Amino acid sequence: MSSKRKHSSRPMTIARIQTAIYTNKKLAFLISILLASLIYFASINEPSSPYVSRRYGLGAGDTSGELASALRRKGEGRAAVAIIRVIGDLDNVQYLVQMKSHDYPIESFRGTVCLLGGNANKNDETPLDTLKRELNEELHNPEWVDAIDPMDVVDDSKVQLSDKPFYNNSTTLVPSHNELGITIRYLGTTLHFQSSQLINKPNPYAFMCALYEITLRPDQLPPSAIYPRGANIQEGRVVLLSEDQLVKHSKYAWGYEYTMEKYFGKKTVNQQRGTAVSDVDEKTWKDTIWTPAK
Repeated sequence: MSSKRKHSSRPMTIARIQTAIYTNKKLAFLISILLASLIYFASINEPSSPYVSRRYGLGAGDTSGELASALRRKGEGRAAVAIIRVIGDLDNVQYLVQMKSHDYPIESFRGTVCLLGGNANKNDETPLDTLKRELNEELHNPEWVDAIDPMDVVDDSKVQLSDKPFYNNSTTLVPSHNELGITIRYLGTTLHFQSSQLINKPNPYAFMCALYEITLRPDQLPPSAIYPRGANIQEGRVVLLSEDQLVKHSKYAWGYEYTMEKYFGKKTVNQQRGTAVSDVDEKTWKDTIWTPAK
């Protein structure tokens, strides 16, 4: 009998606690504060791991240190990125881009769209060197990246001076394809400025950005884009988006909303405050040393 009473009293005790919480708002508030505090302290004391730091949403920061190194260069930043078009059945076009993780080091850029590519390092002699190295890192060494030869690149940099959109606007009459059927165009270089408030740093940051356009077939996509599961690059994941999604629904990092405006010839809906993009004139480009000094 005593054991039955003990068991029967447990549901009654729990019910009384629940009733007390529901009827006492101050008690409920204090309990919620206590739980929130426990969750916070558990998260900041979580043991670090080289695997955890690369997982999407669990500390997927800049594990390579390239971002910190680039920001130290202030006005001497160099980057090379690509607008990657994927042409499928019935000429349906999607774009392979990077989606920043929700714990990216720069808070304003969390959850934003970024073009694939990245910052130059001391071993890069040209923008194409930077682009190929970064694409291999981000897409896990697809065959077509190493197959890109400087001779395959169509110089369409004059489109920067045109009022027409870059998309389907080439100064070259005959498109060039490499041995794997890849088309790659160089679309010029722009200067990207980020205010200190936007990036939450003591100093503003500016970098020269060499822009390319690469056209792929669906079968040349990395598996991580076809079957996405969490993070597949250090700072987030790669996704396929349509023109409509990029223009009307995406928020961008590093001023790339203005890049996409010029590419599509359409104004992007979501624009960051504290960022600006301008053309780099021919003389400045000729005098530019690509390899970072630091």
